[in-house]
Amino acid sequence: MLNHSGGPKTATVYVGLALDDVVGAAALAAALGRKGYRVYVDLPIREELSNLRILGSYAVGIQPKGGVNMVDSIAMVYNKAKGMGYVFRYDGNGNGEVLMKLRAASSVTEVVREYLSTISADVEVPKQLLDDIIALNNGSPDKLSKVGRVLYGVYRLKSNDKNVRTMVYNYVYNSIVTKNLKLPSELQLLYNEYERSLKLVDELIKSDRLVTIGPYKVALLSSKHSDEFVVQNIDYLKPFASEILAHACRQRSPAFLIYETSPGVHEIRVCVRYNVSIARVVGSVPRDVLDRVSISTSPTSVQIEFTDPSKASVDEALDIVTRMIASLSNA
Repeated sequence: MLNHSGGPKTATVYVGLALDDVVGAAALAAALGRKGYRVYVDLPIREELSNLRILGSYAVGIQPKGGVNMVDSIAMVYNKAKGMGYVFRYDGNGNGEVLMKLRAASSVTEVVREYLSTISADVEVPKQLLDDIIALNNGSPDKLSKVGRVLYGVYRLKSNDKNVRTMVYNYVYNSIVTKNLKLPSELQLLYNEYERSLKLVDELIKSDRLVTIGPYKVALLSSKHSDEFVVQNIDYLKPFASEILAHACRQRSPAFLIYETSPGVHEIRVCVRYNVSIARVVGSVPRDVLDRVSISTSPTSVQIEFTDPSKASVDEALDIVTRMIASLSNA
C-alpha cells in the first residue's frame, strides 16, 4: 500500500465512481501527503473498472468484482443497504480479510477517516462537505448546501467523464487542504448544463417521446434512435435514464428502457410495480435469446445484457423488447 523502498515514499489511490468515493479519496490523499508521501490518484471510469488490476495500492469505493482484481492492497467501502463501513486487506494472492468493520457508518468518507486515525494520519473534512455526502447517501438531496447541489449536479451529469472526475477531485482536495469551499467557475458552468439536462428530461416526458409498443412504454435512449431530439441530446438524457424509466413505470407497469451503455452497445432494463411479477417478466424473454444474454433481477427491476457486445445493437434490443411485450400482452 505504502511504497517507501529505494526512493521517496509513495502511495497510489484508486477512486470509485460515487461522489462519496471522491471525497473519501481526497481525504486519504491529503492525510498521506501530510505524512510526507507522494500520492498518485487514479480515477477510473466505468469501462476501465471492467478490467482493472490494483496492486500495492489503496482503493476507495472499489472492491474486487466486475473485472477488478486487488493484490497487496487495502480497500475502503461503504455498504448503504447495511449502513456499515468496511476496510479490507487483500494479500498477494488476492485473498481478502476484514481489517475494520464500522457500524452505523453513513459514508465511505467516514470509513476513510476512521482508518486514518489508526495510522496516526488524521484529516479534517469540511463539515459542510461531509454533511452533503451523508445527505446524498441518505437520499435527501433537498438538504444539500449550495456547494453540495453543484457537486451533485455535475456528478449526475458527468460521473463517467475522467476530466470532470479529476476536476471535482481537485476541488475537493483543495477544499480539504485549504478549508476554502469557493466553487470554481468551471464547476458552476457544468452545473448550468445539469440544469439544462433537467429541462430536456422534462420536455422528453411532457412531449411523450417514449416509444409505445402495444400497451407498454419503452424509453429508447440511444444515438441510433430515429427521434432527432433524443439523438441531439443523448448525453444530457442518459444520466437520467432511471428517472425516465421510473416515470414510465408509474404510468403503467412494466415499463422498458433500451439504454446505450457505450457507442453501439445497448442493454435492456425493465421496471416492475406491484401488478406484475418479476418471474413473469423474466419468463417473457424469448427462449431463443437466453444463450446470448445475461439476466439479473431486483425486487422491482430486470436487467438484460448481451454477452457479446458486438451483438448488442439497438435493433436487437428492440426486437427482444417487442417480443417480450407480445408475450406479456398475450398472457
